Amino acid sequence: MKRIVVFVLGVLPFVAFAQKEIKPNVGNAEKALKAGKLDEAKAIIDITTASQEFMVDKKGGPSKNAAKAWFVKGLVYAAFDTTRETKYKSLVADGFPIAKESFDKAKELDKDKSANFVTDAYGLPLLNNQVNAMLADAYFRKGISAYSDDKDYKKAFSFVEKTLYFIPEDTAVLMNAGVFFAPAADELDKSIDYIKKYHAKGGKSVDSYIVLVDVYYNKRKDSETALKILQEAKKHHPKNSDFGQTELSIYLNEKKYDVAKKMVEESLQKDPNDTQQLYLLGRLQQEIGEIENAKQSYTKVLAKDPKNFDAAAMLADIYWKDAKTIKDQMSHLSNSKADLAKALELDKQYVAKLKVALPYVESCEKISPDDVNVLYSLLTIYGDLDVQPSVNRVKKRLKTLGEEVD
Repeated sequence: MKRIVVFVLGVLPFVAFAQKEIKPNVGNAEKALKAGKLDEAKAIIDITTASQEFMVDKKGGPSKNAAKAWFVKGLVYAAFDTTRETKYKSLVADGFPIAKESFDKAKELDKDKSANFVTDAYGLPLLNNQVNAMLADAYFRKGISAYSDDKDYKKAFSFVEKTLYFIPEDTAVLMNAGVFFAPAADELDKSIDYIKKYHAKGGKSVDSYIVLVDVYYNKRKDSETALKILQEAKKHHPKNSDFGQTELSIYLNEKKYDVAKKMVEESLQKDPNDTQQLYLLGRLQQEIGEIENAKQSYTKVLAKDPKNFDAAAMLADIYWKDAKTIKDQMSHLSNSKADLAKALELDKQYVAKLKVALPYVESCEKISPDDVNVLYSLLTIYGDLDVQPSVNRVKKRLKTLGEEVD
């Protein structure tokens, strides 16, 4: 949302106006509103809009000030929603429905499409678009507060929807409504609607596609639509590897190995050095049990991109599982003489396989030194290899990261 000026309603102490006769007068209502006297402004504008004499001309049509009166009433009731003065909340618990109805009536009666109805504190005209922007900002701030401070996501989403009444074309608010506020409030249908409106207006944020895919695939179990969204996301963000990995994951989860293979192979034909596609090929090979081929694919990725954490992590996982298979065999041996001899032989194999896995886990640490999962893996390997200085180093690092380690 573009940066906009906050509509400040200075709130002054109550004024004992109730003893005076209140007459219809839109100018006085506007004046009271500017002074922050919301109770007085409400009393005047309610009487004004209820007055047949003020709102209707001699011919039975709307008077020349009718549209302005409804506009000011909208401002007054919106002010009850956005003011920080709690003393006014007892007068109007939820001002938006009346504010919206009033603004709608003002638009309906304003045949000439007036540029402005009210003025600022200096008497200069405030354009209606400026007023809408100010009100939108006030409601949006309320939404952010409810979201971040109160964790009241339903309330936060309500404020954001009110924001969009005033600036329905604003792509930033549409994006926030669909990506953050609606999902948090469990309003999935509206999340989809707002993101689609955001996309229709040219929005292409990565998060918007991630949320849409999550809603359709994980929440709605609609893989077909999720895949279509991923195709669009890849078109707009060709360098984002997450979309390709998510697409492959869907194919793998649904056992569509032929489709997955075709997708990866076609991409590699275009660019054999594409590390993202080489990684996805490794994922596919690993899934269908071609472990040796997967190792080769991940190794190629690291040869081209030594800092590729995903490829290093996959190789570390594969080689660790090789070692763990030996360790599991050892755990099932008895204390018999034959089994003890077998255990010694298996231990040698286990150590050899650990030493193969270790460089890949160490590579992961170099790429992501604060990853506690990597550090715990290192702790296990160093411990089983009886490399005490390294064990002590990793424990110290884990404690620094807030982990409880013996």
